[in-house]
Amino acid sequence: MAARLLIVDDHPVVRAGLRTFLDLQDDLRVAAEAGSLAEARTAAAEQPFDVVLLDLQLPDGSGLSLLPELAQGPGSPRVLVLTSFLDEGQVREAMRRGAAGFLLKHAGPTALLDKIRAALRGELPLDPGAVRALVHPREDPLAELTTREREVLAAIAAGLSNKRIAARLGITEKTVKTHAGHVFAKLGVHDRVQAALLARDLGL
Repeated sequence: MAARLLIVDDHPVVRAGLRTFLDLQDDLRVAAEAGSLAEARTAAAEQPFDVVLLDLQLPDGSGLSLLPELAQGPGSPRVLVLTSFLDEGQVREAMRRGAAGFLLKHAGPTALLDKIRAALRGELPLDPGAVRALVHPREDPLAELTTREREVLAAIAAGLSNKRIAARLGITEKTVKTHAGHVFAKLGVHDRVQAALLARDLGL
């Protein structure tokens, strides 16, 4: 019998993409979707699941608050955190609250399937970046940034374009792009959206 999955993510396109892909697998079936903490609680109360794919950024709060409820709920499903970026503090807190794994949304389809199936086998699937965060924790993810890189990150988090950042800081757009590239590499993010979300979570 196919394993029953619950997808918890506030982006309908992400949910639809995951559902389409996962439902093609003979051993997996998306039984329900939720776009918020409230919807996830309702879904979990209505039926048991084998695996929950849980985003942490939800409109009515952090998915972290839902982790213990899901992991200890009916059927004790394996809860895999599925997020856009890695933050060491979130990785540790998610694992402390009962997460069965920590995955990145940009992981390839094969990697996602492998980790879902590993979770169903009782293993602990972690993105390599999550493993590094647990083994080599950083007290402050922003500590590696220079003053200028922090300024660029703050401007990105404020939604400014490279042109506006350049004008604000009195540097060229090319220099802004260079600083942004350094920021992304140091923080382990892949684009401006991930950088902005991380900056917000870190209170920058």
